[in-house]
Amino acid sequence: MKSSKRLVLNALSTLKENVERTGDPLGFCNDYWSSWASDLNLPHSGNTILFTSRMYQMLPYVLAATRMVSSLKPLLRLKGLDLMLSVGNRFAGEPLLRWKARGYSEIKERATKSLQGVEKALQQVGCQPAFLYEDEPYSGALLNDLGLEDPMKIHISKVYKILMKSGSREIITVDPHTTHMLKDIYPQHIENYALSVNHYLERLTRDSNRLNAHSDRLPITELVIHDSCVMTRNLGIVDQTRAIARQLGLKIVEANNNRLDTACCGGPVEYAFGELSEQISRIRIRELASFSSNILVTCPICLINFVKYEQELGVRVWDMGEILFSVLKKSI
Repeated sequence: MKSSKRLVLNALSTLKENVERTGDPLGFCNDYWSSWASDLNLPHSGNTILFTSRMYQMLPYVLAATRMVSSLKPLLRLKGLDLMLSVGNRFAGEPLLRWKARGYSEIKERATKSLQGVEKALQQVGCQPAFLYEDEPYSGALLNDLGLEDPMKIHISKVYKILMKSGSREIITVDPHTTHMLKDIYPQHIENYALSVNHYLERLTRDSNRLNAHSDRLPITELVIHDSCVMTRNLGIVDQTRAIARQLGLKIVEANNNRLDTACCGGPVEYAFGELSEQISRIRIRELASFSSNILVTCPICLINFVKYEQELGVRVWDMGEILFSVLKKSI
């Protein structure tokens, strides 16, 4: 019990220190979040910004980090290891994580396709977003999710200044946690909040008749939707997911626990509470698998909490962006 508590405290402390030191939850100083857009020629500025908040891009590194933490847990009884881990993270964290993350090339490729699919879909409905590339900040979502309120307040003030400096006032987000931060949390702490924020599914639904998908390119025909807790309960984005899925030509199978009564994927506590996260995610993925072997998610945290069961249960977890990439990749 004491070892587990020390592990959690170390994980939370490391996350806090990383954000304070580099502005990034992984503690990375070098850009790892803009390569997905390197061949898209997106403008660096414009009326609308596509804000990824690095969430999809960090998936390989999150998987590598959680595996590393799990492997170190039996050693926590050694005196002084907490301090060694903290110091080691500052001086060797980035090279080690980048090296470890090379083993997760598949999730990196899927994350890239997800982001490119979202961007292409936005273009097709008449939205031409800009991207801040290396200047894009991290929203601070994990600080909020894990209850680190004081460092979160400091961080979001910095992020807001960066977004305002860009000159854009319309922000389109790609994940529910970032959307919740910018729509609900930021306005609570920033006076005269001046940003208009929409999740990409909200923006696509507004002009869904312009989303001309090539149904013959669909990788699947039927799926079950896993509703993200934040997406549904905090943001009220429920019908939009289904509307876009049907617009793409997909048949939807509904799980018992769906919409506002959805069940948790196990995140975002996987960073600090790995065993608890795995117990929760296993229950949910088995339930979803009983309805369809194809599972649709709209959240990067849901994605990494479910993909580890694909081989074991014979399922495939699809991010909505991946589906968009498949049916739109040659249509723009």
